[in-house]
Amino acid sequence: MPSEEVDVVVIGMGPGGEYVAAQCATAGLTTVGIESRLVGGECPYFGCVPSKMIIRAADSLAEAGRVPQLAGSSTVTPDFTPVARRIRDEATDNWNDQVAVDRFTKTGGVFVRGRARITGPHTVAVGDREFTASRAS
Repeated sequence: MPSEEVDVVVIGMGPGGEYVAAQCATAGLTTVGIESRLVGGECPYFGCVPSKMIIRAADSLAEAGRVPQLAGSSTVTPDFTPVARRIRDEATDNWNDQVAVDRFTKTGGVFVRGRARITGPHTVAVGDREFTASRAS
């Protein structure tokens, strides 16, 4: 397979990789970002953001449950359905990372979805493509 010459190859477009790849591309370096899962990593799709939405919902239920002790009466019926819907629709776009991919490519970077394999001191392969990084890999 012929190798594509680039300045930088970033394997893994989690929060750190996404930032580094975007900075390199913005600086004018020919940058390839490779990710096999979701650009942005665990935080926006499975960790930080969804967990905060779950915690906020649980706090709301707990606070509503304290109304009878403090100021009257209330009826609280826990239901995870609206929380799951908000996570899917508002936080994760149904686990679609296209917005993050577009954000990176708008910096001038090239995005490749797949599992990277280091094939040499400066070469990385993804599927049937191979990249040779002249400045960093």
